[in-house]
Amino acid sequence: MSEPSTAVVGRVNDWGLRWREARWLQQPALLVGGGLLLAMVLASLLAKQISPYDPIAQNLSNTLQPPGPVHWFGTDNFGRDIFTRVLHAVQLDLQIGVLSVLFPMVLGLFLGSLAGYLGGWVETVVMRVVDVFTAFPFLVMVIAIIAILGPGLTSMYVALTLAGWSAYARIARGEILVIKKAEYVQAARALGFSNLRIMFRHILPNIVTPAIIFAMSDIVLVILSTTSLSFLGLGVQPPTPEWGSMIAEGRPFIMTAWWLVTLPGMAIVLVGLGLSLLGDGLADVLRTEE
Repeated sequence: MSEPSTAVVGRVNDWGLRWREARWLQQPALLVGGGLLLAMVLASLLAKQISPYDPIAQNLSNTLQPPGPVHWFGTDNFGRDIFTRVLHAVQLDLQIGVLSVLFPMVLGLFLGSLAGYLGGWVETVVMRVVDVFTAFPFLVMVIAIIAILGPGLTSMYVALTLAGWSAYARIARGEILVIKKAEYVQAARALGFSNLRIMFRHILPNIVTPAIIFAMSDIVLVILSTTSLSFLGLGVQPPTPEWGSMIAEGRPFIMTAWWLVTLPGMAIVLVGLGLSLLGDGLADVLRTEE
């Protein structure tokens, strides 16, 4: 029997090395969380193919039907198919969660970077503003801002951004206070690079990791806050399918039609579980690569 060629052996060893280096494939939490979220997103994108019902159209002759082969999650008090509404709500709630974390993360990293690198009066002003925003409970501040701007999706984005940026500013400032004394930063200064170039080309890429890890858990908080606001009537307005508003609409029927509240609530739990597992796995991968 002929021996395998050197090229084949080298190719096999190269694939083995790549597999060992692909640390994200070795994180069960990352794979399970990412797979769960991916399945929910795909189901939401294919909602029209999976379920033939309109998520908004009412059918008053088919109200409060229990879960069954025709309506898998039953119907609500307006005759709308709950499974269809849950699927359509996935896109909206995840969109709100991602954007309501991305905006404050960008704002917080920018202001925190300025405070940590420049120091002096810039740091004093930024951190005093951070202290003011931190002094108020997160949800109380969000409700107060929405009460001023009025309920709606845009108001919720503004409120969540203003209430959430301070945490990222603290993270950025703390990391920069350590990194700005590193040798490569001193070398960049010696070469005459501007402060903005040093901050955004040399320092900022090295402080993004802790912000991303924090953002994964922050998305869970934002989604829970979104559903809470919609439950209170301050977030997404009916008849747009959203988990919090669906639970609020089903609350008067909780004793007679349990599926109105329980099944949208289970969707919130699954998304929160997926994001938590994804965040834990991502944190392990990023920390290992540092």
